[in-house]
Amino acid sequence: MKTNMPFLPKLKERIASLSAGFKAVLGGLFDKTAGLRMKILALADKLLVKVPPHRRRLVMAAAGGLAAVLLIIAIAGLAARGGSGSRRASAERSGPSGGHGEMQRVIIPPDELFLPFEPDFVPGVMLERERRSEWTAEDAASLWQDPLRNGEQEWRDMIEKNIDDIMESVP
Repeated sequence: MKTNMPFLPKLKERIASLSAGFKAVLGGLFDKTAGLRMKILALADKLLVKVPPHRRRLVMAAAGGLAAVLLIIAIAGLAARGGSGSRRASAERSGPSGGHGEMQRVIIPPDELFLPFEPDFVPGVMLERERRSEWTAEDAASLWQDPLRNGEQEWRDMIEKNIDDIMESVP
């Protein structure tokens, strides 16, 4: 089967050269897995034929990234399991005789667990005030702004602009 994958022959050559190099080191392990390697390459050929040519580089990069993430997860899992196992083994070796592997009981005083209360630097809050029954002009002066102080034309323009905006938004 002829495909448009120029990297595939190079990939096969590199796998073959790695196979030859590791053959001496691993004592024939690659001979036993040769069938598996060929099945993986055949599967890769079948999958890459289905991928459009302009997307092959993206698919290969995604597959490589996925393989790298899975490898990192596997290594992290083995490291986490191996680390806790070695601690257990050293604790078991030390035994109850009080060796260096045994944890010492330390009591932490409650004062160190919680932060002390903050000083009261914020003024108190008035939750409610008495309702006024009568207002004087001086009381209302701070809350009232006379709309006609600068003339009514400013207010008319603002109102007309709002009306125009509303009318333009109506379909």
